[in-house]
Amino acid sequence: MKGLTLIVAAAVLAVFTWVPPVVAAPLLGFDLVLPNAAGLLEPGQAFDFSVRLRGLKPGRGEELVVIFESPAFPTRLVSLDSDTASTDLTASTQLTSRPLAVNATSQPVRVEVSVARLVGLRLQTVLQRVVYLTVGAPSAASSGGRSPAVPPANLLAALLVDAPDVDRNGRPVEPLLPPDDIREEGAGGEAPAVSGPLYWKQIRETVTKRWQQEVALLRKGQEGQGVRVQFRLYPTGFAQLIRIERSSGNATTDETALRTVLGLHPFPPFPPDIRESSVDVHLDLPVSKR
Repeated sequence: MKGLTLIVAAAVLAVFTWVPPVVAAPLLGFDLVLPNAAGLLEPGQAFDFSVRLRGLKPGRGEELVVIFESPAFPTRLVSLDSDTASTDLTASTQLTSRPLAVNATSQPVRVEVSVARLVGLRLQTVLQRVVYLTVGAPSAASSGGRSPAVPPANLLAALLVDAPDVDRNGRPVEPLLPPDDIREEGAGGEAPAVSGPLYWKQIRETVTKRWQQEVALLRKGQEGQGVRVQFRLYPTGFAQLIRIERSSGNATTDETALRTVLGLHPFPPFPPDIRESSVDVHLDLPVSKR
């Protein structure tokens, strides 16, 4: 009987300790086709904006749709269709950039993207994301899509001054930026040129410094966890598809992270040894507990 009792107890314990499998959250990616190589959307010119949805499928008798909403252009509702090359769902729409304000060289455009289930005439929102696009005139950027000049050493020093390597608790601040191995490359006794690794270090430290200033203004309890911002950076220093890649769990903190990147935009142009037509940047911004 003792053996039987032990078996029953083990079976009961197994019932109460069973953990259901973790289901990955749906992922929503963005892409767009630019009308020029400067990294800008020209005012009044149409462009293609597309999304890719992974990890979500329509149920019986329903359809998945994506809704594009922005003050800059009319709301669009587009069906999500199966991608022939994968199990993802995709949707694309053509939008037209708004005119620039007077004396503005570039402007951010906020776009709210919602995925919803459509059953009959009823919409049920599944997930929502916010992404910023940059509208501007190509003449605002270098005509070749890349600045031929190297910023002087004193300008680089000014951008890097007081950029901390640790947060207020003494923990290292290590944003994730390509390339993974970030080093400063010396140039003998000559004035240092801005190389690719030094450029990414410059971007990292400049954004980190501004972020720490912004997050210090948040009220206690608003911070949430660390947040990751993603954007596509072009050789001219202009960025597109600026969005939250990993939420902090707090809407105020997420908006602060976006405001930090938008406030520093445009960034310095690529140095000559970065030859990519664009680079997708993923930037971790930690939140210190107070």
